[in-house]
Amino acid sequence: MTIVVFAVALLAACETVGPSHAVVTLLPDPAASGQVWHWTDQCPFGPATAVGCRGAGPNVGAAQLAGDGWNIGPTGGTGSLEMSVSSRGAMTIDGGFATTPPCTAPTCLAPNAFTWVRGYPSVLYGVNQCHADTSPPESRLLPLPMRLASIAPPLVGVTAYSARTAHVTYDVAYDLWLHNSGTKQPCRSEGTLEIMVWTDYADRALLPRSMQVATTSVPFSVNGTPHTGAHAWAVYASNIDAGGRTAPWGGTLWFVLDHADIVRHGVVSIDLSAVLSAAGLLLRDSYGWPVLARHYWLDTASFGVEFGPASANPADSGPTHFSLQISAYCLALQSTLLTASCQ
Repeated sequence: MTIVVFAVALLAACETVGPSHAVVTLLPDPAASGQVWHWTDQCPFGPATAVGCRGAGPNVGAAQLAGDGWNIGPTGGTGSLEMSVSSRGAMTIDGGFATTPPCTAPTCLAPNAFTWVRGYPSVLYGVNQCHADTSPPESRLLPLPMRLASIAPPLVGVTAYSARTAHVTYDVAYDLWLHNSGTKQPCRSEGTLEIMVWTDYADRALLPRSMQVATTSVPFSVNGTPHTGAHAWAVYASNIDAGGRTAPWGGTLWFVLDHADIVRHGVVSIDLSAVLSAAGLLLRDSYGWPVLARHYWLDTASFGVEFGPASANPADSGPTHFSLQISAYCLALQSTLLTASCQ
């Protein structure tokens, strides 16, 4: 199936930014400069302290630094994840694990997950899923949760990043969480929808071809050069059922940029409104879902890196080493791909 989304943001790129243009800036944040936090197998969700684990990652302005090592099994203290903020406010994620077994104990978040992914450290904006009380402060410009139909388009995500990924399976991605109600306490439940948007990845990270359900066109730009994104994105689906139903813990759509277009480093702008529109068309036409914009709320918009052992074997306990620097991340409303900026 091919989904066609009109590239309104790209065609309007030469327009002057109007007075309604608004930007939620998440990085850089010089106010947090010089600070460093560590997550371990014993503290996968909140950074380690001298007396235990924090309940959640630190807030940096309107963002939260989330370690989210949800699938790291016991490693005996053989590695950690570090997140630090430079003097200019850029954030760096450094992962160094001698072993990375999957988390299979009954107390794990998903003890039966059969995936190479061990965690998703990210810059989180919005509601911390299933832990809403630990969420970062919201911006009045984009107070989440927010009904999709109420978000003034285009919503453009802008990131500036650089990845070093020698010994790891990985993807660099947005992670958007949507819920079919306006609850301020969303949790992974039946009807929850997760949409991941991959801009960089290792080939071995790719999902099985059997899970691909469509191709689509989502406009994007790299270092100021616009791309229509015509049929440049493969769409994969998991745990999506007819009529708005999902697995009990929710369903997932992946938007994966073609290998020829992936971005290892640079300033990348994505028309997230086009992603949401394409998701809505796919779910309506192929699965009989109700109109997404009317019936779903955006809860969370994160940007970060999924990581796991270099073999991409879900059962592998091999070492993992990687680094991702995010020098800018913002969400621009009523902007265009070429005018959206985090500055």
